[in-house]
Amino acid sequence: MLGERRNPAIVFEHPGEDTIPTSIFVCDNGGMVVICAGTTGFSAVVDLRYLWMRQKRFQGSHFANDEQAAAFNQMVVDGKIDPCVSRTFSFEEIPVAHQLMYENRHPEGNMVALVGAPREGLTDLP
Repeated sequence: MLGERRNPAIVFEHPGEDTIPTSIFVCDNGGMVVICAGTTGFSAVVDLRYLWMRQKRFQGSHFANDEQAAAFNQMVVDGKIDPCVSRTFSFEEIPVAHQLMYENRHPEGNMVALVGAPREGLTDLP
């Protein structure tokens, strides 16, 4: 939704019950929602019309094993996948990020927090 301001063709859905309706809604026509888990629950209520009227589809996935996760991370490092990061917070700033979301003042894109990393831009483990 950033950049060209288009809805994503693929949405990776992890939170589950609380967010699946939004993931289906924002997924582009003909796109796919990939369900990797259900952190907030497994009994989602969805409006099925978005699936057939907009030709959207679901795909279940365990996401990745260690090798696949490393390959995915490398694609991000190589610039082949853009995670659309809008702002990076230190671990100590996580409450600020939560407050921004609560007040609906967070920047467009994904906010991320550094957990165990001393700074942004690291491409390998120390």
